[in-house]
Amino acid sequence: MTAESRAPRDNPAPGSVDVRDTGPDGKRPVARAGRLRSLDALRGLAIVVMLLAGNPFMRDDLPVQLKHPQWHGLRFADLFFPLFLFVVGIAMTLSRRTGSPRLVLKRVALLALLGVALSSFKHRELVLPGVLQHIAISYLLAWLVLQTPRRLQPILAGGILLGIWAGFLLWAGEGQDPWSEQDGFAHAVNEWTLGGFATEGVLQSVASAVTVLGGALIGRAVVEHRDPRQLLRVVGFHALWLTAVALLVALEVPINKRIWSPSFTLITLATSCWWFALLIWLIDIRHHRWWVAPLHELGANPIAVYVGFITVRAVVSGYRTSAPHLAPLGSELAGAMTYAIGWVALGWLFAHLLYRRGIFLRL
Repeated sequence: MTAESRAPRDNPAPGSVDVRDTGPDGKRPVARAGRLRSLDALRGLAIVVMLLAGNPFMRDDLPVQLKHPQWHGLRFADLFFPLFLFVVGIAMTLSRRTGSPRLVLKRVALLALLGVALSSFKHRELVLPGVLQHIAISYLLAWLVLQTPRRLQPILAGGILLGIWAGFLLWAGEGQDPWSEQDGFAHAVNEWTLGGFATEGVLQSVASAVTVLGGALIGRAVVEHRDPRQLLRVVGFHALWLTAVALLVALEVPINKRIWSPSFTLITLATSCWWFALLIWLIDIRHHRWWVAPLHELGANPIAVYVGFITVRAVVSGYRTSAPHLAPLGSELAGAMTYAIGWVALGWLFAHLLYRRGIFLRL
């Protein structure tokens, strides 16, 4: 991990995307007029909701849409880790760094090692799976697919999902539910590789490589379409057909974040496109930009914010029951949201201080 200092007003922050720099393959400079501010806001939006849902205090009183379902189902909070991976894919397409295998492998190794350190600190024992490890595996697999001929890449992405779908069906015995909460294909793969089931396991990371690839393919559209209105039409078109396909697949495959099922992959790819389209319309076309700065600052240092978030949460986890139980106007929901919004505010303050000092931590 390196820390870079530069004037935030003059240069794009590492972790944000300047579409003037590179071509669709991430290597060739291209001439672009201007910069899509919606891209800066997209990663920040993902960080905000991840912080809201991850607030450690009065978690049981949070709105149901900020809690992940126990097994099958889709809630608001489920949309934003996939959105973060989607933006990782966009950045892969636009960044020169992905043209260097050495830099890619270095980034993957650092993410994985930092992730293991954080997971182990959180649980007070050696823990291999975790969010940063999940990002590292999906990033590496997506990068490998992007090294193949361009026409082959969507076929490989579809093949990953079909292969995972087939794995669940073949693993289940006759008359058994392939997507059950016990003894499914994801449980078996994670048992072989990690010694037990984990929601950030190997199979989930393989499936979410498709999420990163989806972002990379949208990233090419960012480079190829100079006019935000034209880009909006392209992103909206992809959002529509992905939604339709996801709903059809969901008739056979339950939507499930815990195992990153094919239907979950497709529906969250669709919602990520919808979020991007909404921000393009609001920010780049309608020019409603007064609220973008906090999202930009959070998105400029996502790894630093996440590492700080996990570290502080691990430290305070033993004191959660000692925290005051808030119930303004008799509402425990309001109390839980007060803590959650305060948690986001602390994350933003940390990101703001880094940003104002021109400090950007990158892997």
